[in-house]
Amino acid sequence: MSPSSLSELENARSGISLRRLQQVADHFGLHVTDLLADEGSPDGVERAAQCEVIRSAAATPGVTRGQGVHYQLLGAGHGHALQAVVLSFEPGGGYADDKMAHPGEEFCYVVYGSVELLLGEDVHTLAQGDAARFRTEIPHALRNSSSDGMAVVIGAATPPW
Repeated sequence: MSPSSLSELENARSGISLRRLQQVADHFGLHVTDLLADEGSPDGVERAAQCEVIRSAAATPGVTRGQGVHYQLLGAGHGHALQAVVLSFEPGGGYADDKMAHPGEEFCYVVYGSVELLLGEDVHTLAQGDAARFRTEIPHALRNSSSDGMAVVIGAATPPW
């Protein structure tokens, strides 16, 4: 990554693809969640809570993924079998050019709007109230094919990814 690209990223003037973020995490021996989640406990010791309540996802910081997609990790990045996310898609937003494949399984639920799940060569249209669960070894991405409506998806993935 060039110094100017890094500076733009640090100053929130540009985004980073999830594929590139995965490369950075791999380089430093980290999980992507280490780079996106809030800081851990002050003493550096990870503790898995029996119940983690996440208040107001709207207040959770996030990153831009692809074009017109706000990607928010919910809760701690470690110590759980699932990592929850909220994805908000502007009209026409998506990350079809940043398909990822990784070990595990994902689940997504369309809160409102309509999205397309791109799974390998297949396209699955999901409307409000629809859900999908899929193996993540197949390259996958989501996009909002609507030119006039927002879409919000709640998802969960099995770490590490």
